[in-house]
Amino acid sequence: MFKVDENYSIQAKNLLDNLVDEYKNLIKDIHKIDILLKQIKSIRVEVNSRTRWISEVANITKEVANKKVKILIYNDDYLSAIEDEVKQLKLNFEISGQFIEVFQPDFSYNDLMTLVDEIETKKNKTLSKCSKAKMDPVIRSKHAVENEFIDLAIARKTSNNCQKMFEENEEIIRKLTLEKIKSILGHEYFKKFEKEGLFN
Repeated sequence: MFKVDENYSIQAKNLLDNLVDEYKNLIKDIHKIDILLKQIKSIRVEVNSRTRWISEVANITKEVANKKVKILIYNDDYLSAIEDEVKQLKLNFEISGQFIEVFQPDFSYNDLMTLVDEIETKKNKTLSKCSKAKMDPVIRSKHAVENEFIDLAIARKTSNNCQKMFEENEEIIRKLTLEKIKSILGHEYFKKFEKEGLFN
């Protein structure tokens, strides 16, 4: 007995919708301040003849809206060592008690491109997952044809529906990526980015 309707692609639709939502959340959390945060987290200080990462001796938080990174130093003994390291990075900062507030500088095109690379990597991983989500129902429908649960026309319809959904979601992901890259690079750098033809 053959099924009349094609219900296999529903699985792909649900998976693709979830992957697009997941991707939106992933790239929403990427900001210019992350470059500064990474620079600060690379700091190592020597205290009591021991070299330690800054994250071991301080709490580091980013304030996206205020364009700064706040370092709460656990012990005053580490303050001068951390201050010296921040000075070596040539960053503007203020000290207020146990806090060092480091202000976001104007980043170069190359600095910002590190974030673009990160966004591209996340995009490619998501598209890979989308491709798998597209294929699972197609493979299931092919097995159903082999076992004579459905006819070949339904399997073909499943394949076409899954491909169409994949292409629609691929375009959504592409647009989301481009918007995020624009927001990271700004108008002038984005024009340079477009001229270089780096977006695929």
